[in-house]
Amino acid sequence: MSARTISAGLAMAAAAIAVVAPGAVANIVTPIPVTLVFDGPTDAGFEALAIKGAKAAQRTGSATYRVARPSTEGPDPALLDQAVAEGSTLVIAVGFQWADYVVAAAKRHPGTDFAIVDGSASIAGSAALPNVRGILFREGQAGRLAGYLAALTAKSAGRAPVLAAVGGMNIPPVQRYIAGFRSGARAADPGARVIVRYSGSFLQGVGCDRIARRMVEQGAYTVFSVAGACGDEAMRASGGAGRTAIGVDVDQSAMGRYVLTSAIKRLDTAVTDTILDRAAGRFTGGDVRYGLAQDGVGLGRISPDVPAAVRVKVKQLARRMGAPAHG
Repeated sequence: MSARTISAGLAMAAAAIAVVAPGAVANIVTPIPVTLVFDGPTDAGFEALAIKGAKAAQRTGSATYRVARPSTEGPDPALLDQAVAEGSTLVIAVGFQWADYVVAAAKRHPGTDFAIVDGSASIAGSAALPNVRGILFREGQAGRLAGYLAALTAKSAGRAPVLAAVGGMNIPPVQRYIAGFRSGARAADPGARVIVRYSGSFLQGVGCDRIARRMVEQGAYTVFSVAGACGDEAMRASGGAGRTAIGVDVDQSAMGRYVLTSAIKRLDTAVTDTILDRAAGRFTGGDVRYGLAQDGVGLGRISPDVPAAVRVKVKQLARRMGAPAHG
């Protein structure tokens, strides 16, 4: 073997064992396998955001991803074990209902990292495991901005400050949205009234349209949808009655000008961050929270029918709440 051949071989070996600096995603040689696990066909928009985040991570070359879903509504814990068996080093479960199942799976598979969207890594007061990350959002902040905008818009239109919120399941993320909506409405008008009803499901066809129509009959000027696909029906019912609506989680302005805005949370950003952290060796257990300050929640596009003066006041409130200057 010539000296030239030996030198080339050593150079190749050195390149093969080069240390990847934290954050240097472009230098990751082998993409990590990731599985996104859903809890049924309950919220296409929410799931689409998770997939968008995984695709963004995949484009960096740091990961490949696959999707796993149950055949019926609700989480199927067997999907978590299946993801591990198929070689995933990171499993991201999307939905509050996954929390207990994910923690149990993490105990069974300490060599695999897990994340729960909308769920805490600590359940029943137990300490968080090092291989479980809870991805939480400050939905109340987005809800507050939405309620503030809705009440100001009603006032500018000469309407009574009566608003409504349709919730799907009565779970913490929904509760936080609605509590924030109520507080924002009352910050804009102390006399504001917010009617709240729950459908008990995020699925289509369970009566959110009927609930919304009843709210309109009770004087609601704006219906805030916090009920997934069921909530879409509530928004259309409100618009069809000549009233306005506010979407949730994703930007729903494409439904029409009657959608004043949407209270959004950037699940895609959180999923991308989680995958890149795992790929670069920065993954840690415990809860991570995304709020206005982290560009994790906010408002979607605002309807052109919302007065400019209202937009200015909403932006000022967002600044006081800690939103970045460009928000």
